[in-house]
Amino acid sequence: MKESKTVLIIDDDRDVSELLQMVILERTDYRPLWIGESELTLYAAPHVRPALILLDYRLPRMHGLELYDRLQEIETMRNVPTVLITAWNDLPLEELRRRGIYLLRKPFDLEELLQLMALLLPGAVSPGQ
Repeated sequence: MKESKTVLIIDDDRDVSELLQMVILERTDYRPLWIGESELTLYAAPHVRPALILLDYRLPRMHGLELYDRLQEIETMRNVPTVLITAWNDLPLEELRRRGIYLLRKPFDLEELLQLMALLLPGAVSPGQ
């Protein structure tokens, strides 16, 4: 199977999503795909083969962990490295660990995001940019 060059961003905050898209386009060789709603994500997921998922925890209608579990039922989404991005402190950390989900707390430093992407997607981040 051909390697996917897509980073799926699932976040209902347009400002955060635009920032993530800009960083991915400028600092990696990956394409961002932004979806702002959990239901739309579930509809689109069978047609997307991302290399990485950046997932907000607080989404309308369903929290990020519930959406993650639903995405795992879709073949193209299984075992895709996932980073949960949130400002919330009251998180089910044991559940995140059990699922292998990485955590990035808002507000985050862009270099912290890029380091995490470099860990999860070797060769994704261009050094020295």
